[in-house]
Amino acid sequence: MDRFVSIHLDRSSDKPLYIQLYEGIVKLIEEKKLTPGEKLPTIRKLSSALNVNTVTVVNAYRLLERDGYIISRVGSGTYVRAAVKPVDEGEIKESVMEERDVASQVHYDFSGAFISPEYFPVENFKRAINKVLDRDGGYAFSYSESQGYLPFRYSLGKYLSREYAIEVPVDLIHVVSGAQQGIDIISKALLDFGDVVFVETPTYPGAIDAFKSRGARIVEVSLTQDGPDMEDLMAKLRFKPPKLFYTMPNFQNPTGYSYSEQKKKELIALSRKYDFLIIEDDHMNDLYYQERPLPLKSLDADGRVFYIKSFSKLFMPGLRLGFILAPEPFSKKLAEVKYFSDITSSELAQRALDVMLKDGSFYEHAEKMRKLFSERWNLAIKALKKYIPPKISWFKPTGGLFFWMTLPAGCYSMNLYSKAVKNGLLITPGDFFYPDRRPSTSFRLSIAQIPPQKLVDGIKLLSECMIELLEEYRTDPLKGDMYKPLL
Repeated sequence: MDRFVSIHLDRSSDKPLYIQLYEGIVKLIEEKKLTPGEKLPTIRKLSSALNVNTVTVVNAYRLLERDGYIISRVGSGTYVRAAVKPVDEGEIKESVMEERDVASQVHYDFSGAFISPEYFPVENFKRAINKVLDRDGGYAFSYSESQGYLPFRYSLGKYLSREYAIEVPVDLIHVVSGAQQGIDIISKALLDFGDVVFVETPTYPGAIDAFKSRGARIVEVSLTQDGPDMEDLMAKLRFKPPKLFYTMPNFQNPTGYSYSEQKKKELIALSRKYDFLIIEDDHMNDLYYQERPLPLKSLDADGRVFYIKSFSKLFMPGLRLGFILAPEPFSKKLAEVKYFSDITSSELAQRALDVMLKDGSFYEHAEKMRKLFSERWNLAIKALKKYIPPKISWFKPTGGLFFWMTLPAGCYSMNLYSKAVKNGLLITPGDFFYPDRRPSTSFRLSIAQIPPQKLVDGIKLLSECMIELLEEYRTDPLKGDMYKPLL
C-alpha cells in the first residue's frame, strides 16, 4: 500500500483527482514498481488510504482498464494486466475468457480515427517511390530545407488553388510531420505562459495537450451544429479575448459538425475586431459526401488564419506528413521553430507525394475514398435510423468519418463503453474530447475502421447495449453516479 500512498494528489489542481490517480498508477506500472499480475488494492482500501471518495478510485480504475493497464475479474479483484496464477477451477475458466488480448475480442471497431490500411494507395505510392529513386538516387534521402521540398510546396500551392480556391505564395507553405506537429509548432511560436486559447468544446485532445504544454489557459466555447454558440463566444471575447482560437470548421472531430458560411464570416470578423489569430485544423475536408466545403482560410483576407492540413486521415498516417499555411508576418518564426523541432520532415515522403500530386494519382485516391465512404456513410445512416432507440440523439454529418451520439441526461458514455467492450464493440467516450476529461453523456461513433459487411450488425449490437443500459438506469437511477465529477 505504501507505493500507492506515495502518489501525490494535488487538490488545488484543475486536473480531476481521478485523472491524477490514474496517471500515478500508470507511472508505478511503467517504472515496474507494480509488476504484471499483481493485485491492486480494493476500491474501499485505496480510497481510505488516499483519503478520497470511492468514486475517484472507480473512475481511475475504469480508465486504467480501458487503456489496457489493468484487468478486473468478477469476484476476484483487479490486477495489473498479465496472466496470474491459477485459482479455483471456476475462476480459471472465467480468467481464460477475460485475459485474452482486448484486440482479439473486438469484432466491431467504431473507435478508429484513420481509414483502414487496406485502403492505403500502396501500389501508387510504390510507383512514386520507384520514380523518385530512379530520378533522384541518393538525393532522395538528403535533408531538404526546413520549410519543405520546394517542388512539393509548389504542388501543394496548386492543390490549394484547385481544391479550395486558396491562392498563396509558396514561401508561406511549411511542410510539417503531421497536423499534431503543426499545432505544436504554432503553439511554440506564438504562445507564452498564461496566454488564453479558445477551443471548441468538445474538441481534439491532441490540440489541448499542445496548448497546455505551453502553459496556456484553455477557455471552452460551446459548439452547436452550425458552429460556435455566438452568445457564449461573444461573452467570453468581451471578458478577455484569446491570443488563439483553435477550430475545425468542417466535419469537426469528434462531432462531425460544420460551420455555416455565416458563422465562418462572423468568426473572421470577430478575429479582426478583438485582434486574435485562428488555427484552422483541416481535419478531413477532402472526405465530403455532398457539397465540397470551403476552408475558413479561403475567407481570410487579412492574414489572421493559420491553416493546417494533414494527409494522415485520408492518405497514409505513417507518413506523418502535412503542412501549415502561415500568415506572412509569422512565416519566418514558424520556419525557425520547425528547424529546432526536427530540422525537416521526411524528404523521401515529400518527393513521393509530390509525384502523386503531379500525376493525379493522389486526386484519384481521394475521389475513390469519397465514393467508398459515401456508401458506408449512407449505410450507417440507414442503420442508425432503424436501430438506435428514440431517446438517443445523433447528428448526421455531411462528410468525414464520425457520428456524434448523445445518451439521455445522467447516462454516461463511459458506462456504455464498458458494456459495449464486453460485447466486442468499441466506441470512443466523449470524456476524452474535453479539456478536463469530464464525464460526458456523448460519444463518437467512427466508420473509419469497420468493414461495411459488419457495420449494420455492429450498430444493431450497439443499440442493444444502449437499450440494456437505459433499462439499468431506469431501474437504478444512481448507477451513473460513478462517473459524475466530484464537487
